Amino acid sequence: MYRVMLVDDEPLILAGISSMLKWPEHQCQIVGKATNGRQALERMEELQPDIVITDIKMPAMDGITFMQEAKTRNDTASFLLLTNLEEFSLAREAVRLGAVDYLVKLELTEEKLAQALEEAKKNCDRHKRIAASEVGRNTLEITREEKIRNYFRELLVDDVEIQDEESYGMVEELFQEPVVVQIHFNYGFEGFTQTFTRADQKKVMGFAEDIISEMIRSFFDRSCLVRRDQSSFILVLSAKSKPHYQEQIRKMSKKFLLVIKDYFEVSAAIAVSLKGDTIAEIPELLYQVMSAMNQSYYDSGETIIFYSETREKPNRQSRNFNINFLKQDIAQSIRQNDGSRFALIMDQVIGLLSEHKPSRPQAINGCSSLYYFILSFFDDQEEQLFPYSVDIIGQLNRMESLNDIIRWTCWFRDGVADVLRRRQAVKYDKHVELAQAYVLEHYREKITLGQVAEVLNISQGHLSSTFKKQTGKRFSDFVNEVKVDKARELIETHQYMMYEISDLLGFDTQYYFSTVFKKMTGYTPKEYEAETLGKKRSESDDFIRK
Repeated sequence: MYRVMLVDDEPLILAGISSMLKWPEHQCQIVGKATNGRQALERMEELQPDIVITDIKMPAMDGITFMQEAKTRNDTASFLLLTNLEEFSLAREAVRLGAVDYLVKLELTEEKLAQALEEAKKNCDRHKRIAASEVGRNTLEITREEKIRNYFRELLVDDVEIQDEESYGMVEELFQEPVVVQIHFNYGFEGFTQTFTRADQKKVMGFAEDIISEMIRSFFDRSCLVRRDQSSFILVLSAKSKPHYQEQIRKMSKKFLLVIKDYFEVSAAIAVSLKGDTIAEIPELLYQVMSAMNQSYYDSGETIIFYSETREKPNRQSRNFNINFLKQDIAQSIRQNDGSRFALIMDQVIGLLSEHKPSRPQAINGCSSLYYFILSFFDDQEEQLFPYSVDIIGQLNRMESLNDIIRWTCWFRDGVADVLRRRQAVKYDKHVELAQAYVLEHYREKITLGQVAEVLNISQGHLSSTFKKQTGKRFSDFVNEVKVDKARELIETHQYMMYEISDLLGFDTQYYFSTVFKKMTGYTPKEYEAETLGKKRSESDDFIRK
């Protein structure tokens, strides 16, 4: 059984995660809970968890600090981070610092939690394997190929400082003049509405590993392929005695891309490092392929990218990328069902994406935040018309390039604009609903058309005309109806004088209250009170006779 500790300052979250899975079915057992990082750190030695599921933002000590402190104490627990959408960049930073994965609270399901646990369990097993190797407990004889693969997995995936001099010497001899290649699978743009789960990714990667391993042998005598994550492989080649190694890699890569597309119906990108002299340079070569792959995010036309120092241009403009200032205008266009205006504002978003060229995390964070902000203006009945996505962050993450994200933004813009135009065609305006809600909440106050229009940030003329079109009555008549209904309720209690009810409901004078009441009911307030008293006496007399 894998020992699991839960850490979150919200009791409902702790209870929800505890009850989300039948933990023994996943070979897991919850051994303890904590409400902040400091408390959790104190309990680590006592509980000895294999897996820690922790919130990022907590009092006393946040989740990232807690994880880092645990690692400085040589704790090997696998960390899964819980995050809100606005903490997306922190979650990515946590993964960079060693967390296995992050889970978005609003999108957390039984399936996603189970998938994340599987990755955490694999990470636990990897740590146990490394520990066993370090203390000499691994007495099984393994093949040379397995030793090579373990060496490169620890170096390139686990990021472990390798102490095994025997393995180092063997790999150094076999992999002279090394080249590092990254093969990245793009699971994403086509269709937008289709989901592609992590279970699907795992199946693809398993089949692809077997196929690619076989194909490599036709081009290079010395090679090692390791899976870096659920969307990419790292391939190490020996280019010794290969004067035209780049051409060989290009031919091999084209075959990879063709097979990946034909077999799995997904696209891929391949990045290639410079050639090193010895395996001591492999960490630098890994950096080169990561840099080249990052460049492919901006240069979406290229699928095979060879690293070049002259191409390595930092994107300084990305720091200025911000679309939050447009949210107020977007909100107003949605409330007014103005599809054309909404589309124009979204064109500004697209322009900012094109101009500032944000990094992948910036673009994904900005677009997903905007998506959920816009979705909040649509009720459940309208979601069938809304360009909805079950896993928007996962979908954006699977997109290959910034151009794909821009294409998605155009698609989303058009989808929402169409919904707004349909709303407008049936004369539906969200401002009317908001105005009615405001009146029902503030009926004790003096309410004017100008006051409500200012609260909603629209013109009095627009509110007046749309209110009349949508409800068939003037705004002032609706206000008076609400106030008179409340006045009836107060009069029927027979606990208030008429001037008190007038004051309670925000009328300027008792005379004006009486005038409005009679216009709406046909009675003055006192006549209505007498009428209700008469009815009560009559009902009482009838009851006594019975």
